[in-house]
Amino acid sequence: MAAVKSANQLGLVRLTVPPGIGTLERCGVDGASDSRGMRTFSMILFGGDYEHTLEIPSVRNGVELDYRPVARPELFAKVLRRQKFDACEFSLSNYIMMRDRGDDWLTAIPVFPAREFRHGTILVRRDDLIENFSELSGRRVGIPDYTMTAGVWCRGLLAEYYDLHWSKIAWLSSPTPRISPPKEANVVPLHDDLEEALANGRIDALLLPTSQDAAAPRDARRFRPLLREWRAAEADYFHRTGIFPISHVVVVTKSAIAANPMLPSVLMDAYSESMARARQRRLATTFMPWGKDNWKEVMDMFGHDPLPYGLETSNRIVINKLQDYLVEQRLIRRRHDVSSLFVDVDPNSAAR
Repeated sequence: MAAVKSANQLGLVRLTVPPGIGTLERCGVDGASDSRGMRTFSMILFGGDYEHTLEIPSVRNGVELDYRPVARPELFAKVLRRQKFDACEFSLSNYIMMRDRGDDWLTAIPVFPAREFRHGTILVRRDDLIENFSELSGRRVGIPDYTMTAGVWCRGLLAEYYDLHWSKIAWLSSPTPRISPPKEANVVPLHDDLEEALANGRIDALLLPTSQDAAAPRDARRFRPLLREWRAAEADYFHRTGIFPISHVVVVTKSAIAANPMLPSVLMDAYSESMARARQRRLATTFMPWGKDNWKEVMDMFGHDPLPYGLETSNRIVINKLQDYLVEQRLIRRRHDVSSLFVDVDPNSAAR
């Protein structure tokens, strides 16, 4: 028990492997042996800094799991550049694109740590007279990376619900894309800082999930969401479609699973139990005015689980909608069977 207590204090979970059994890719963490001669290893899980992942570090089924919150660019670089990792949060659109291009060295578990509606993601200058997405036709829109999941969702929404096809917009993006965009998109490299480019008129709008400008006091902000009533538009979209767009997924190297087949279940178990504790504690409601009322309203709206895990029907619908957008935007060749993209681990019966 003393060893377990020490591991918990360190925020780790230890994997105990009998001699002769495959070992876990350890991201540079050294193995050791306990008093029984069993080899022990630590596994690092890289992900975002969320309330619902706070209790992932734990000891379960012999796995010593170290959860490392890192910034999103670093998360994505680990996968795109094939840096050393076992499991890592990653862009869902980029993951599907990689699998479509034959990258079979990784798979994913059906854990979706980040979702976000996208009606408020497109920004314009605060004094701009643009009021509707259709007015972006023929205009210059900046985006950090053309293939980012937020961009795929936004372009799909514009085409399906606002009669504005992505080909009618002049896209400007990073000169070093994660994955090369299709020629049909005619993406122009932009070397300027995106927010400064919007402020000085170099671009007309900016598709940006999180802006530095939003952190400024309200009266000092230079930008606003193009849709002034974006929250109402997002609620209406959810009521009509039942879709809460997925942004990220947890990918796992196949070599790690081959060495330790129980790994997907251990990861699902850790995510599911941490999420359950976050719901029980009603995180973010204890220090925010009207927090309890807002919590109840949102939970009622989303069936008491805004971020469901697993390959349940609702998640398959969301993933297939994203795939339809990826196909239409020339980012993948075809829609893939959802089951082929994931290790199907039931969040309600993961390893205990």
